[in-house]
Amino acid sequence: MKINVNKIILTLLDNLIWILLLITFILFSSLTSRFMISQNIWNILIHSAVLGVMVVGQSFTLITGNFDLSAESILGLTAIIGAWLVAPAEPPCFGSGWILPPAVGVLAMLVVGLLVGWINGFLITRLKMNNFIVTLAMLIILRGLVLVWNEGETITGIPKPFLTLGGGFIGSIPISVIVMVVLFILAFLVTKYTRFGRNMYAVGGNKEAALASGIDPDKLIRQVYLISGGLAAFAAWIQLGRIGVAMEALGEGMIFEIQAAAVIGGISLFGGRGSIIGALGGVLLLASINSGLNLMRVSGFVIDAVRGAIILLAMLIDAQKVRYKRSEKIVKSTTSLSAFEK
Repeated sequence: MKINVNKIILTLLDNLIWILLLITFILFSSLTSRFMISQNIWNILIHSAVLGVMVVGQSFTLITGNFDLSAESILGLTAIIGAWLVAPAEPPCFGSGWILPPAVGVLAMLVVGLLVGWINGFLITRLKMNNFIVTLAMLIILRGLVLVWNEGETITGIPKPFLTLGGGFIGSIPISVIVMVVLFILAFLVTKYTRFGRNMYAVGGNKEAALASGIDPDKLIRQVYLISGGLAAFAAWIQLGRIGVAMEALGEGMIFEIQAAAVIGGISLFGGRGSIIGALGGVLLLASINSGLNLMRVSGFVIDAVRGAIILLAMLIDAQKVRYKRSEKIVKSTTSLSAFEK
């Protein structure tokens, strides 16, 4: 029986995230006794919630062969807007003073997130602008708006009902963790069992072929950008509940972790491939590494270096997947041709 080495390596690469996660747990458990205690496990899951919500939106755009670099700034801007609408104006609160109901603040956040997602999708599909450049420019524009909106002041005095999603519990289980798990389950079902999910993979795999088969790629891409923008705003709501204040640096630098978690979890940068469950593994891996390094009191500079190494590793894994998939296709094509000739 001939062993297909390429296929074995490809299977290993597709499931590498779970091996890395297991190694991470074993390593940090041996280095610090505080890593495997229940409180730290809950902390890992809580810290995964915001990143996880963002990664679902990013995964959808990546599957279609696009990027959304603006996600972190959408989080920052919507958090500032939501907190500003519901907080008092007097220092140290620095809100609008309107003290609107929390539901109105949340609705405003979601509307802004969806609006930015719609603008991204419109510029990319209608005006045929490059998705990387559009979302990079949007990241910079929105970050500037964050700084201008409240003149860099931190907003406090946010009412407790507004903070429930990110800071509340059902029994002993954080609501944010429940929300993240439910969202990943829904995203898995959408990508695996719905026409919308199959269309995403088709568009990411071959846009021209998808168009020829009756799929409207531009409409689908606009839809995934709407989802990404809405989920970034939803993540901002969770983040506000976690920290209780809105500051100008909220979400800054997250886009690198979002991309790394998605790609190291198996979502291809080239589109058309990847598993949402694998992306969840990427989220848990990054949160576990951050937790382990913090427990060991490692310098923040070293943590940044480790994050950079993880991003590089994610790119390396993705490149190898593309390489071995191409080799597998060549082998299949050669086998089919040989069989035909016989």
